[in-house]
Amino acid sequence: MKKMLKNQWFIVVGLLLLLPSPGLAAAKKARKPAAQSQIRQPATAVPAAGSKEEKPAERKESLQDKDASRSKKMPVYRPPLRGAPAGRVAGGTRGIGGKIPCLCTLVPEHVGLTVSRQPCMYYFLSRAAALPLEFTLIEKEAVYPLVTVRLPAPQTPGIHAVCLADYGKRLKQDVQYKWFVALIPDEEHRAKDILAAGAIELVSLPTDLGEKVRRADSVEAEHIYAESGIWYDALAAISAAIAQEPGNHELVEQRVSLLSQVGLTTAASYDRQAGGGN
Repeated sequence: MKKMLKNQWFIVVGLLLLLPSPGLAAAKKARKPAAQSQIRQPATAVPAAGSKEEKPAERKESLQDKDASRSKKMPVYRPPLRGAPAGRVAGGTRGIGGKIPCLCTLVPEHVGLTVSRQPCMYYFLSRAAALPLEFTLIEKEAVYPLVTVRLPAPQTPGIHAVCLADYGKRLKQDVQYKWFVALIPDEEHRAKDILAAGAIELVSLPTDLGEKVRRADSVEAEHIYAESGIWYDALAAISAAIAQEPGNHELVEQRVSLLSQVGLTTAASYDRQAGGGN
């Protein structure tokens, strides 16, 4: 009997040892969340406080606003600190009852600078002209002109350009040239010519300025050239921009501003009314 009770006692003790301890189960349960907290979760992008994710449409509008503000900014022409005034000459009606239009070279009163060996030179006609028109370019100390050419007739009113690249001619650096456009009412009596004149000089482009221009578009280049006193290239840059966007009145206003700054008010007024067209 004692032996049977002893065996039963061992069985009970064995069963108790096999059953899980409540304290041990609670401890395991308490440790489980801690272990799970060590698992790395997938990273998610969270906007910074106060920030707003930019949508593609908003980015497009931002670029458009930037372009608009850029085109509204007016150029500032800063004349170069060199040389004496060259004496801009403008032609007008003389002695034939007002039938000859006003003719003007679009240049400052001093020698205008360029960094192009084959620049474009601009002139203005107040109204259409069926008369022959002649362009001449001559080095300051030369006897014979570098270029003498008859321009196509009839000429429409507005702003026109003569580009040396069209005639295969190049300027020499640091040499002053005079250029002329002349309406010819009488081929036999050239003293009656309606003459307008300007001056031009090729200068070297500083390296830092060249880097800025290479990274710029036509509108930005106009501002860079104007602020550096490079008249001809500033006028050519804004004229190229207008040719690409003929209906852009803000670009026209930039050219109007540039012309007005050197006293070319008649051409500026016409340009504004015509909207950049001829």
